[in-house]
Amino acid sequence: MARRPLAAGAEGPTSPGRRDLSVGLYTYSTLPRGSVVHTAHLAEALAEAGCDVTVYALDKDGRGFFRPLRGARLRLIPAAATPASTADLVRLRAGEMAAYLDRHAPAHDVDHGEDCLSTSGLLAARAHGRRTTLVRTIHHVESFHDPFLADCQARSIRQVDHLLTVSRTTADDVARIFGSTAALVGNGVDVDRFVCLDAGRVAAWRTRLAGLASPRDVHPGPLILAVGGVEERKNTLALLGAFARLREAHPAAQLWIVGGASVLDHGAYRRAFEAARATLRPAVGGAVIELGVVAEDDMPALYHLADVVALPSLQEGFGLAALEALAAGVPLVASDRPPFTEFLDGHCATLVDPRSEEAIARALGAALASHTAIRRVRGRQRARAHSWAAVAARHISEYERMLVHARDALLGSMA
Repeated sequence: MARRPLAAGAEGPTSPGRRDLSVGLYTYSTLPRGSVVHTAHLAEALAEAGCDVTVYALDKDGRGFFRPLRGARLRLIPAAATPASTADLVRLRAGEMAAYLDRHAPAHDVDHGEDCLSTSGLLAARAHGRRTTLVRTIHHVESFHDPFLADCQARSIRQVDHLLTVSRTTADDVARIFGSTAALVGNGVDVDRFVCLDAGRVAAWRTRLAGLASPRDVHPGPLILAVGGVEERKNTLALLGAFARLREAHPAAQLWIVGGASVLDHGAYRRAFEAARATLRPAVGGAVIELGVVAEDDMPALYHLADVVALPSLQEGFGLAALEALAAGVPLVASDRPPFTEFLDGHCATLVDPRSEEAIARALGAALASHTAIRRVRGRQRARAHSWAAVAARHISEYERMLVHARDALLGSMA
């Protein structure tokens, strides 16, 4: 049975009998970025499975976590203003997390970092004397030019007790680059969130988006949704070029770009994106609408209003937005490369070469033209195969295996 929601910082019930598996989950932000959303859903699924779960999130400016958590505790770690460089930011945030854990955090059976930054904080806390069995999830491997960031990533992979990953693609990258083995735990989606819609949110977003349309587009459409912000690995520049081509056949089309919260600096890529948008005809450039970070409860409404979801990414750890699109029954265009090809095929999505703007434009047009009720059903069936309950069960299995190994190693050292 799931526990009742607890207020931030509150203590949950204790039992004089057998204690549930205690898990601390750590994330670098309170904003709904990919690994942060993953942390929230995983925490709830673990709590539903009977674990005693606490989420620790670095909270800049006291703005709070992006949504309440069901059944899990939430501890917000105060975070100072953002420094000028990403390397300085990682140093600061890791130090803030380590200092907080030194003073406030109880011991858990498992301390689980969901990213390089939070894992660095846990490693620092361990160096200060915190006794911890440390797990890290690797969502994807970054290519850092800054030596400090590259070293931070390497240490957060090589110095923990156990590694998990959401896709075979990332597991292969970890083995190839770092010589380390990561257990595959996958990713999940709550299909019902995208089926049982909040009519009020849908109506509010329909009104808001209509107000953002060009005056000449009395009936804008089709509506293309891209999730993840403007980033090189999201391939936003190529999508922009493809959208300009699509407008030739659909002169009232709009491109919505959702997201953008990141600890990394994407300034150079954003400047290139803005320069490319400035070269487009005003009507085309004006039809590209950046919505920024959107509340998680609003995302089902945006998927519902979209005519197609475009994910022509060059690199992903998994691509959770693809599962969300399938759950929502929206036509999906995604890259024809891993990790998408690990769980997508032509029965539920249109797969495309992400290096070709022309191919992406054709795929968008084909997805719009060929979406049928049967493809919608197949998409939802595919999404339901990736439940958070199954993801939580795999995590618990890995936690227990790791703890048994740690216990046996301790007993061996005492023999």
